[in-house]
Amino acid sequence: MAFESFFTSAATIVGAVTLIKLVYNASFVLWLHFLRPSQLHKYRDANLSSWALVTGASDGIGLELARELLAQGFNVLIHGRNETKLEGVKKSLLEQHPERSVELIVADAADPNTDYDAIIKKANSVSGPLTVLINCVGGITTNPIYLPLDALSGADIDTNIAINARFPTRLTSALLPTLKANSPSLIINAGSYAGYFGLPYIATYTATKGYIHTFTRALRAELECDGFHDVEVIGSVIGDTASSRNEAANNGLKVPATSCAKGMLAKVGCGETLVAPDWRHWITGLIVLSLPDGVGRKIMLPELRKRRQEEIAKIEEQKKGK
Repeated sequence: MAFESFFTSAATIVGAVTLIKLVYNASFVLWLHFLRPSQLHKYRDANLSSWALVTGASDGIGLELARELLAQGFNVLIHGRNETKLEGVKKSLLEQHPERSVELIVADAADPNTDYDAIIKKANSVSGPLTVLINCVGGITTNPIYLPLDALSGADIDTNIAINARFPTRLTSALLPTLKANSPSLIINAGSYAGYFGLPYIATYTATKGYIHTFTRALRAELECDGFHDVEVIGSVIGDTASSRNEAANNGLKVPATSCAKGMLAKVGCGETLVAPDWRHWITGLIVLSLPDGVGRKIMLPELRKRRQEEIAKIEEQKKGK
């Protein structure tokens, strides 16, 4: 009887703890994604003269981030490698927000000879303090996208690593003294759930996003260690997002680039180091990351195999049409 009483009590305690944890997690997610106000305004001065630099702002999430920052009272430095395209983006942004200022930073993120001193000079020459850096440039540059590792050239691999890992690291290092001097300031790094999963056919991309997650954690810890508590570092763990290069069918959890950008800025000041920008991205991560490794692979691998096969079929159709 004593043993039965003990196990009954233990089961009751475990059940209560599990229930409390479930309620807490559900409440936290509701608060984080739907109720909590962003603290982005902390990094915008009263005169609306603060600047934000967004890399990879020619299109996609980067462009939507630039739009949202302008709407929230920031001036924006937009980065890309194509000056003509950036000039068009600048014109469009200023038509939407004529009261704000937009400047360009033209640099090829894949170029090992990027002039970071010139970027620093540009950032320090604008009409107000640079208080926000968003490292959004990244992606997969190969065509087709989904390729086995041994089908990639050395140049393909180097370019992928440069764009997704080296450039954001070098740029952050170059601008960190400015951001410290202009604090309170903010750094957002665009990560990806791919950095957790380790997806086939995009091996170098997923590896670089894993690097970005660790880099974000390390940088936040380093700044706190050195007493720079007014420089916030946050990593956005992005899931499936609609783009011109991501044409896979929507499974109900794919997020528009606009929603992703708004979500990234909405999470500012939440206290988390790595956080999903959208509740749909969070659900994707919860489902896959909560499963045993082998089970998660069995779910993800058929989808990636399907995407590769669809891409190959599309290329073959295009060849026949020529």
